[in-house]
Amino acid sequence: MLRKRISGHYPKLPAEYKTKVQSDLLQLLASETARTVRNGAIGVTTTVCKLQAPDDNAPADYVPWPELFQFIAAASQDASAEARELAFLLLFEMVDTIGTYLSSQFNQMAHLFNASITNPQEDTKVKNAAVKALGGLMSFLSDDPEVELFCNLIPAMLQYSLECQQRNDEDTVGIILDVLYDLAYSQCPVVSQHLPSIIGFCLGCMKDQNLEMTVRDSAALVVATMSESKPKTFGKNQQLLLGTLETIFNLIENSEDTGAGALFQSNPAWKEEDEGDAYDPEDDDAATDTSMAQGTLDMLACEIPKKYIFEPVVKMCVARFSSQNDNHRKAGIACLGVIAEGCAEPLREHLADIMPIVMQAAQDPSAPVRECACFALGQLSEHCQPEILSYSDQVLPIAFALLDDTTVAVQATSCYVLEMFCERLAPDDVRPLLDPLVRKLAQMLETTTKRSVQEMSVAALAATAVAAEEDFAPYVEGVATLMSKMMSITDEKIFSLRGRALECMGHMAIAVGKENFRPYFSQTMQCACEGLSFDNTELHEFAYAVFANLAKVMEAEFSPCLEELVPHLLTVLEQDDNCLEKQMENQVRKFKPNRIQCLKLRTNIY
Repeated sequence: MLRKRISGHYPKLPAEYKTKVQSDLLQLLASETARTVRNGAIGVTTTVCKLQAPDDNAPADYVPWPELFQFIAAASQDASAEARELAFLLLFEMVDTIGTYLSSQFNQMAHLFNASITNPQEDTKVKNAAVKALGGLMSFLSDDPEVELFCNLIPAMLQYSLECQQRNDEDTVGIILDVLYDLAYSQCPVVSQHLPSIIGFCLGCMKDQNLEMTVRDSAALVVATMSESKPKTFGKNQQLLLGTLETIFNLIENSEDTGAGALFQSNPAWKEEDEGDAYDPEDDDAATDTSMAQGTLDMLACEIPKKYIFEPVVKMCVARFSSQNDNHRKAGIACLGVIAEGCAEPLREHLADIMPIVMQAAQDPSAPVRECACFALGQLSEHCQPEILSYSDQVLPIAFALLDDTTVAVQATSCYVLEMFCERLAPDDVRPLLDPLVRKLAQMLETTTKRSVQEMSVAALAATAVAAEEDFAPYVEGVATLMSKMMSITDEKIFSLRGRALECMGHMAIAVGKENFRPYFSQTMQCACEGLSFDNTELHEFAYAVFANLAKVMEAEFSPCLEELVPHLLTVLEQDDNCLEKQMENQVRKFKPNRIQCLKLRTNIY
């Protein structure tokens, strides 16, 4: 309570009262034996020290509350471990004050940190406090040249990190990983010099099944961020790069999770459907070995120059696909899909070599391999345009055949392939398969109870309509009948299916034009407007997209809707719902502990 309230009162106190407060605080710190009280006193002390700092520019040699730093220096050399720990805890709480005013003391501090961390006889709690203080100071100074002095302690810090990892001290390991993340964009050359050691430590954490996933995921984030901040340094070190890739592949192939990205796991409705009573919504963003590895690989592929990363990744993919082990083939074909965005250019140049492997994988006896092959085909279809379209006569029949797969996940992923592939095809390309394709997708919608298959089937129908254009006109009535049931869904758990149905109607309108769509215009508008009455942002977004498409298609016939629609849209625009602020916060926040969220931002399939 004192720490929270003292800031408003301390500046108003007479000088002798301030001196008395400072003296009493130092006496309390020196004599208090109760740990919780001592920690509270540390908080008040650091607040008072900050209040001692001047508002304007201070002299170069200014030190706020010099007696406090004399106290810390003495405590750091005390025979008592509690006193030495206290010294580092104070330093940790005051890193911003120290970083601003005590640059002249950095040399002595660096020696103090090093002596404590590397001393094998030092008490563990003192070492932990020293690491926290050192990490806090390094993070504060990460953009300043002075950080180089402390970056020389990275080897000592990493060595101690290994000790913490071995005894499962996850809190300290997590703190060190946070520091390494903050140092990723530092211009200090020492960070680049120690890059192999940093990455090696992080890879060890990623592989350590004894660590909590949040800690392992933070380690993966450091690897990914280092590849983004130092792409050439990372890429040129082939031994480092190959070791990183090998770890990533091993994590995927040793995991029982799906290798098809987060395509299905990211949808809470599908999770709830698959897991029933065992489903926990709080686990939606929980990282897994596979998501952590794929998210890291995605960042490496996007950031490291292609001349360094493309060849080794593809070699590993091909080598694993030749394995007799199902999980190895799964990892190989899945990783080929993950790199599709980052390595799109070289993949387009090597499609002749890549496509036979992917299409062979689509017919693999293992269902997880077939699922990952569909994922890879979908990713290639999205990112390797227009070259991929020349394979339409091979891809479409394979994807079409997989709609009959005995595994639900493969059925849904094959719909994803059709969605990604068909929406870019010309009518002549899709025409040979149009009739059986539409009939098959419609049959799946009518017979399946799996939401994943339903949603992906609707999306594939929409993409097929876009590709077929006016050739889709004979199928509008039948598809509209199916969509009309879904557009009226009132169960909020499956509103995403209602939204997909609305989206499909909008795409069909664009495809077949005003005359063919006119009979379905009124019902589609009615269902879209009704969707606005539900408290569901996703459903609202689908409705707005439908309004845009129908206005474009129906032209003047849309105008009677404007009287009610325009005031609603203006009201929405005027609402201060903090959406922009939240989006900005999500963009700039550190993606900890969830590395999977980086993958979700990097790719469009989510």
